[in-house]
Amino acid sequence: MRKAPKLALVLHCLLLYAGITSLAATVSPSPPTPKKGVQIIKRMYSTWKGKWYPNFAFEQKAIFYEGDKITKEETWQEVYAQPGNLHIRFNGFDSGNGVVFAADSVYQFKDHKLHSRQYQIHPLVLLSFDVYFTKPESTLEKLQSLGFDLSKTTEANWKGRAAYVVGTTDASDSQSPQFWVDKERLYVLRVLTNNKGNTRDVEINNYQQIEDKWVATEIVFKTNGQTTLREEYFNISFPTQVNKDWFDLEKFSTTKW
Repeated sequence: MRKAPKLALVLHCLLLYAGITSLAATVSPSPPTPKKGVQIIKRMYSTWKGKWYPNFAFEQKAIFYEGDKITKEETWQEVYAQPGNLHIRFNGFDSGNGVVFAADSVYQFKDHKLHSRQYQIHPLVLLSFDVYFTKPESTLEKLQSLGFDLSKTTEANWKGRAAYVVGTTDASDSQSPQFWVDKERLYVLRVLTNNKGNTRDVEINNYQQIEDKWVATEIVFKTNGQTTLREEYFNISFPTQVNKDWFDLEKFSTTKW
C-alpha cells in the first residue's frame, strides 16, 4: 500500500480540482464587456444559474514531477456535489487514504482515520462549481479573502480562447493572484495564487464535450514556473443524485461510489 502524500503536497496538488464541467449550451451574444471582477462573477452566476450540472464523478491519473522528470503516478477517485463538497481517494477506496473538502475546510485521512483538519477555501472548487450555485456576494467575499483584487481586470487569449483576466491589469503578470475566465462560455481557464512569493499556477486544459457538457480533461499545476503535477481525467460521469454519506467524516472508511 502506498502512503498518502504529505498534507502540504496534497494541499498544493489539490489547489485544484479534479474535473471542470459546464453545460454545452450556446451562449447568446454577450452584453458589453464587464470592467470589474464583480461584474464577471455576477455574469457567471446569472448565465448558468439552474443550468450548471451539480454533481460530478471521475477518476484521474495523478502524475508527479520534479524538474522535468516524472517521479511517480497514482490513480485517484473523486466526487463533487454542490456546494463545496469534494471527496478524493488516493489509489482506491481500500487504501483508506484521501481528503474531504467541506464547509471551507479540508480533512485528511490516513489508514481510514482522520489525520488532520485545516481551514481552506478551495479556489478551483469555488471558481469551477460553487460560483454557479452560491450567491455572488458569498463568492466575491471568498475570492477577496484569497487575495484576488477584483478591481483589476484585463482581457487576453488563453490557448486560442478569448478570456477575461481578474486580479491584474497586465496579462503578462505572473505574480499577482488572478483567474482567467473563458469570455464566451464563462468557465475558468486558469488560476494563479501567490503565497509569500511562491506562485502556484493552475492551467485548466483540453475541454471536451462529454454528454453535452464541457469537461476539462487535463489540469497542470506549476510552482514558480515548474510543473509539479499533471492530472488526466477518465471514467467521467454526472450522477443525478449523490449520497450525503460520501461527505460524512464519520463514514469515510465505508464510503464508496
